[in-house]
Amino acid sequence: MSITHITSVSQLNGILEKSKDKLSVIDFHATWCGPCHAIAPAFEAFSKQYTNVNFMKCDVDAARDVASAYRVSAMPTFIFLVGNAKVDQVRGANKSGLEQAIRKYSSGAAGSSAFSGKGQTLGGVGGDAVESSPSLFSNMDLQVRVLLYLLAAYIVFWYLS
Repeated sequence: MSITHITSVSQLNGILEKSKDKLSVIDFHATWCGPCHAIAPAFEAFSKQYTNVNFMKCDVDAARDVASAYRVSAMPTFIFLVGNAKVDQVRGANKSGLEQAIRKYSSGAAGSSAFSGKGQTLGGVGGDAVESSPSLFSNMDLQVRVLLYLLAAYIVFWYLS
C-alpha cells in the first residue's frame, strides 16, 4: 500500500473519518533529520507488508498545524491512531518498536494471512509460546542493558579480587 503525505489537519481528518476501525500510522519527520532518513526505508517496507494499515508521512516543517495537533516535539515520531483516537506513539528511529506497535494494533497479520498455524521452533515449542513471553531484559533500552552488563562485570571482578 502506498504512503499518503499529509499536508493539513483537514486532509488527515478526512482520511481518518473514512477508516474508523483501521490502524493509521503517521511518521512525523523533517527533511533535515538524519534518523528520519535512516528509518524511512523500514517505514516504506512496513507499508508494503501491512496492507491493512494506513501509512502516512507528515513533514513537521511543511505541516506545522498537524505536528502541533499531536504535540510532536522530536523527530521521528510515529503516532498510532485507530479512527481519531491516539492509541500509541514511538519516538525515535526504533525499527523494532515501530513494528511491535504496528503488530499490536493492526487487525490481523501482515497483508493476507497465508500461514495461520502456530509453527514450531527448533526446540519444538510452538511459535506463539516463545513470542508471548519476551524477557524483561530483551525489552530494555540498549543503553540500560550495557549499563547492567558493566555493573555485573564490575561486581564479578570486585568479588574475584
